[in-house]
Amino acid sequence: MAEPRQPLVLVTDFDGTLYRGDAPILHYAEQAAVELSDRDRDGLLDAVERFLKHGIAAADEAPDETEAAALRAATDGWEVVASVAARRYGVDKPRLDRAFLSTRAYMATDACELEVPDAYRALLTELRLDGVRVVLATNSPADSLDALLDRLRVRPLLDAVVSSTGKPAGLGRLLAAELGDAAGTVRPDSAARGFALGDHWVNDVEPARELAVPTGYIDRYGRADGPATAVATDVEGLLPIVRSWADAVVRLEI
Repeated sequence: MAEPRQPLVLVTDFDGTLYRGDAPILHYAEQAAVELSDRDRDGLLDAVERFLKHGIAAADEAPDETEAAALRAATDGWEVVASVAARRYGVDKPRLDRAFLSTRAYMATDACELEVPDAYRALLTELRLDGVRVVLATNSPADSLDALLDRLRVRPLLDAVVSSTGKPAGLGRLLAAELGDAAGTVRPDSAARGFALGDHWVNDVEPARELAVPTGYIDRYGRADGPATAVATDVEGLLPIVRSWADAVVRLEI
């Protein structure tokens, strides 16, 4: 009797992928700035808002090279707050940690506006009905994640939730566990059965590419950090590729 085939596995990132919204980033910036002068607070918030609107092009309007470098270095909204706050305004790590924890708590409340894209929700529902295993992989710790998953009503979309993944290295380990053989080796035919999707190239895309797993890269901020099977500015732009991936693998097995 032939061995049962591995299921197809879609590994999705959380922040900026399964859900999106700038409210947490702005709250994080405000909390990071609570001990700054009014002038520095306004400067930090202005830099963050410019980045959210223009991406790395916001560096062109920076008042000095310190801020410009911080904006260019940031890969997402979370990083831009931490980078600009620390480099330009001297906000220390304990203050940033407190701001982050405050923000994660805020995200679990209805006061924080967040969106799970309808088209992505619909596709994940379809894929699971077709037998695709959907795994959420996030670096967020479980204690700040559970309430948010419930609030966003995304648990029915997922087969597994992996918190504190430890990306980027942790994503490689996760994919090897999902797609690899008994020794953890991901062969080309097994790699084709996976798809990794996220908005942080180093964390969400590069480890999958190293295993030859197909990838989708949400490049909202125009960073072009590296190649992927498909690149788009939002998750909706990648959904046809994800659907095609699942359909193509299934056709090969018929």
